[in-house]
Amino acid sequence: MADPPLQPVLRPARATGAPAPLAKAPQPASEIPERYAIREKEGDRALVCDEAPRLRVILDPEMAASRSDAGALGERVILLDGAGSFGPLLDTDRQLYNLDHHAGCERLFTLATCEQALLLVASGLDLGSGDWTLYANDPDLDTILALWCLLNHRRVRELRPEARDVLLPLLRFEGAIDANGLSLAQWCGLPSHSLAAAQRNVDALVAREKALRQAGAWNRKDPTSYTLEMLRAVDAMVYQGEDFGDYTRVEEIYGHVEIAPGSVAVVCRDRSGIYTVEQLLKTRWGDQLSVIALENQPGVYTLRRVNSLAGPDLEPAYALLNRIDPAVDGRPVGKRWGGSQDIGGSPRPRGTQLASAEVLEILSRAYERPSRWSRLGRMITAFAVGIMFLGFWPLAAALPSLEGIGAADPAYSPAFELGKIGLLALAIGTVATRAAARWRPWVFGWRAPAPGRWAWLAPAVFLCALPVRGWTPLTIGDTPLEILAALVAGALTLTAAEVWFRGLVHGMLSVDEPVQHPGGPWWLSRATWVSALAYAAVTSAFSIPTFFGTGLEQLGLSSREMLAFVASSALLGGLALGVIRERSLSIGPGIALQLVGGLGALALWFSWT
Repeated sequence: MADPPLQPVLRPARATGAPAPLAKAPQPASEIPERYAIREKEGDRALVCDEAPRLRVILDPEMAASRSDAGALGERVILLDGAGSFGPLLDTDRQLYNLDHHAGCERLFTLATCEQALLLVASGLDLGSGDWTLYANDPDLDTILALWCLLNHRRVRELRPEARDVLLPLLRFEGAIDANGLSLAQWCGLPSHSLAAAQRNVDALVAREKALRQAGAWNRKDPTSYTLEMLRAVDAMVYQGEDFGDYTRVEEIYGHVEIAPGSVAVVCRDRSGIYTVEQLLKTRWGDQLSVIALENQPGVYTLRRVNSLAGPDLEPAYALLNRIDPAVDGRPVGKRWGGSQDIGGSPRPRGTQLASAEVLEILSRAYERPSRWSRLGRMITAFAVGIMFLGFWPLAAALPSLEGIGAADPAYSPAFELGKIGLLALAIGTVATRAAARWRPWVFGWRAPAPGRWAWLAPAVFLCALPVRGWTPLTIGDTPLEILAALVAGALTLTAAEVWFRGLVHGMLSVDEPVQHPGGPWWLSRATWVSALAYAAVTSAFSIPTFFGTGLEQLGLSSREMLAFVASSALLGGLALGVIRERSLSIGPGIALQLVGGLGALALWFSWT
């Protein structure tokens, strides 16, 4: 059954539905702007008001948090009218408030939720500092009015006398009704003319609720959409169009993130220039506004640091956006996010391939300030993941043996056993990389290589691969099929090693740590060092069966000396492969070089032995 229409109150409310286009010009005198909207983020559906950008309202009919549950919701939380199943609470230390008059209080002497909300606002509660979440479970009129007071906290303190004469009796009368019932509400202290006006306004506002309840549709309504319409109805009752004569807004605000205490970054869309939008946003955010990401046209962004002296540096934002944006592919090298310390933008000419929510997430991540211990922990974790490659050795051994699948020639056994390791590692490495990349595989090197001077390092990789024998079968037959089996097994294992070390391990650090980029300066990043060290350790472990007990006296080196030589070569090769991975943006060149180096290693070892 469709919801019955909202009854008109004093002046008709604007029609609901899709938000109207948001104009830059001052509002006409007869029009009250639609300031409320519903936004969805990560599965949460919230109601917001563009004049209270740091507040969001969650309507959840199942919400009945206990005191301990409320504490787990975090700071800057307000529970309304039963959303908290405990008594009224004002915890100013944690900024946790339960505006309630049901449990743990004497209803006869306790103000209703809407009046508690009004007094919180009037007492100076700072709802513009930090992000607040307002929870409600049942949008009756008491809850609606409480939400209206909180979302309109800036305007409530500066209402015209005529607007106050509408709002305050309305809150007093509805609060008395909700706390003590209609008969006692007549004794709420209002003079007769104010009482009569408040009675008419309450009747008009609850008309839709009554109609829904009588039709048995109250529990089937969408509480968030219903609340939005009711808030607009209260607007129409309290405000006049003239109250918004200087009201302007940005076409669409995608969201905001706190990048430092008291500093926010806002991602928005508007056809106006960045400096016009900056002035508009300052009317909402004030001195908290630090960074603006403005989408002028689809995919084309301007980044702006609002305070050029005290604002955050834009370089961290440029760097992380370039690492994650698939549009930054090194073709050409200059197609990147960048600019000055005060203003810059997305890659030219076609812009970014990131969605607005991703830009918002990246800005949040770019300005995190991890501790030294946190960064060390990330590096240790990445190194440990690299060493886990050794676990494929026993795992592959537990899989069916050569004889178990009916093969006739035991000469294929070394190649088959190594091939099992390579295939298992490649499969798990691919899945793990995709999962760690959150379906952004290009961040972990799964993309076409960018052109550049990284090819200069190819000879170094090849030379460092020559002493390495651990990625190929220990013995190789003489027939073409036996040689082919050995080559396939080695190719699988070498490919898996690159996917694991330059893909997964390197990628785990390259998002949060600075790395090289095409055309940039040459240096060794933490991601390169950690992946190379893990690669050298695993390569040495895989090479042990080759050196011990196989007779290498003709090489003039002991087994331990040869193992140390291989470990050093693997470390240098891993560093070179890491640089190639960063400057080419791809694991493809490393895989190709590993295959060529593995073929050279096989040829060299056969000539030695």
